[in-house]
Amino acid sequence: MVKSMSRRSRALPRGWYPFDKKDCQREIENFLEGWSPPRLPQGAGVGGLVPHAGWYFSGRLAARVFHALQSKGKTELVVLYGGHLGPEDPPRMVLESSWETPIGDVEIDADFARSLMKRIEVRTESPSSGDNTLEIQLPMVKYFFPEAKLLAIRSPSSLKSKSLGDEVAGLAKERGVSLLAIGSTDLTHYGPNYGFVKKGTGSSAVEWVRKENDRGFIDHALKMDAGGLLNHAEENGSACSAGAAASVIATCKALGAREGTLIDYYTSYEIMPDDSFVGYAGIVF
Repeated sequence: MVKSMSRRSRALPRGWYPFDKKDCQREIENFLEGWSPPRLPQGAGVGGLVPHAGWYFSGRLAARVFHALQSKGKTELVVLYGGHLGPEDPPRMVLESSWETPIGDVEIDADFARSLMKRIEVRTESPSSGDNTLEIQLPMVKYFFPEAKLLAIRSPSSLKSKSLGDEVAGLAKERGVSLLAIGSTDLTHYGPNYGFVKKGTGSSAVEWVRKENDRGFIDHALKMDAGGLLNHAEENGSACSAGAAASVIATCKALGAREGTLIDYYTSYEIMPDDSFVGYAGIVF
């Protein structure tokens, strides 16, 4: 049963994103300073794919995807797909009535969540899970879409994620809800810290991740190929939360999107060079 009057508190510690409202706003504005969204295809702005590392590493890219999506117009509901689930897991949905952010609480659409639970198998996301894939995006949601309600779900890395995305889009269509969908995933986790050193270490390993491993995943995402994307991540270790990407692609496809536009791509190596690093991509569908 969906809780009627409960507030989900911040779980991520200091360092993931600012604690103070003014600091959050200032950091987002700094991410956007001197940057303008690229010209997008007509009708673009149904949803997007963002990374979920701490803001120091990937906040700039996430903010730019959210900013590019503002041109969509009125948004009543932001659907946020997180990950870090295995293929056998069912989706996990946040069922509190609101979620704390430094910029202000985000209201969760409990009625939409309740209806979705009648369509698919969903488990409740624990208040103490501390999963970053959802929470790290919340101040961005509140900053760029302050009046929108939220549906927050972690998607498994299996075709269940595609079914989830289809069901969310179908319910939104039935209700006439103006929806924006966001998928939250980082790409290849490479290096000794992650137990993945297929190409050794150093500049050649960075180039392999950038031009081959991450690029393969990105190409499936741009083609909106959810099945191919899931397979690529499973076979090549090219994403930590491929289910989130598959869900957002399914939702956006059902809402009329036909391709993705790459906003930017980089790795944590460019920010803090190290033998262990992570890839980040920002895409608008």
